[in-house]
Amino acid sequence: MIAALVGAAIVSAPALGWAEVPAPATAPATATPTPAGPTPAPAPKPGPTPQPAPPPKPAPDGSKPGPITDDDLAKAQREDVRPWAKDVTPEQQRQALVLFTEANDLLRDALFVRAVEKYREALRYWRHPAIYYNLALALVNLDQPVEMDAALDEAMRYGEAPLDADKLDRAKGYKLLVAKQIATVEYSVDVAGAKVTFDGTEVLVGPGTWEARVRAGDHAVAASAEGYLPVQFTQKLGGGETTRLRLRLYTDAEVTRYRRRFATWLPWTVTGVGVAIAGVGALLHASALSGFDAYDAAIAECARTDPSGGCSSPSPDITDRRRTAESRQLLGISGYALGGAAIAAGVTMLVLNRPSSYRINPGAEAVPAPAPVAVTPVIGDGVLGLAASGRF
Repeated sequence: MIAALVGAAIVSAPALGWAEVPAPATAPATATPTPAGPTPAPAPKPGPTPQPAPPPKPAPDGSKPGPITDDDLAKAQREDVRPWAKDVTPEQQRQALVLFTEANDLLRDALFVRAVEKYREALRYWRHPAIYYNLALALVNLDQPVEMDAALDEAMRYGEAPLDADKLDRAKGYKLLVAKQIATVEYSVDVAGAKVTFDGTEVLVGPGTWEARVRAGDHAVAASAEGYLPVQFTQKLGGGETTRLRLRLYTDAEVTRYRRRFATWLPWTVTGVGVAIAGVGALLHASALSGFDAYDAAIAECARTDPSGGCSSPSPDITDRRRTAESRQLLGISGYALGGAAIAAGVTMLVLNRPSSYRINPGAEAVPAPAPVAVTPVIGDGVLGLAASGRF
């Protein structure tokens, strides 16, 4: 959007209010000539022209000053209060103005790529705010918001003195518009030797922090280091936003976890309960055998006193002994079966409960612990069982 607005403004040069660069009628007073040449309408007109050291004042006697020498320029430069001209030699100013003039001609002809090259070449001789201003005008037509933003910063560094109030206001306006297309990022890494890349370009070797202004949108970020697992992700950066991110690297051991199908104690508990139930069954079986022996003895005693030679009418006590022995025998056999099944289940669970490894996402929440399981033996009158409750 900025490129369209500025492009339209460049076509309408009077609306932008850019100063014309007229051809001088007579030789200029300074040793470095002001860029000259007609401006074809309606071609764009660049911003202000960097001015070299000021010309000498007229002599006190009213006579015209003589030709300016290099000594005059050097003296004027030493006395120059303009910070943007400090340590810039007269020859460097001449070179910069020649390139600046060529760049302006290219900008008027809408040859923006070549104009940018010339402006940057001129800046190698003289980092004048006016050159940065015109560079920003060329960059906006190339849709390079980050580079344009940096050029505008340099153009506005010294206020309106090297430009003028109108150009400074326009620079501030462009700055506000281009800020919506730029995001600020700050990535840090603590691992020594870790390499951080941004859109495939290495920007940082850790430990340290990399901060930059980048174009808003989706960007690929990656970090890697020897002995650590690489990190790769795509991050969406919003215009005008600042994103700070600490890139954490993990070793393979740090992201490896182990889990089991059941709680560690559960298979052992089931096995133990099975052994206990089988033990109870064995006790009941032994008690049943003892009861049957007592029953047989009671029947033999009854048969000795019975005229029929047998125990035709056993007493209720003898009958109860048989029933009790039969019940205990049934419970004992059930205890064997249930205890054996529990033991088999416990052993199977021990085999299945061997730990298995998996990797965690460092940014994810921890895996919740398994829900507890309750196992309770049930023993009652004629009932022998195992009650378990829980959630897997």
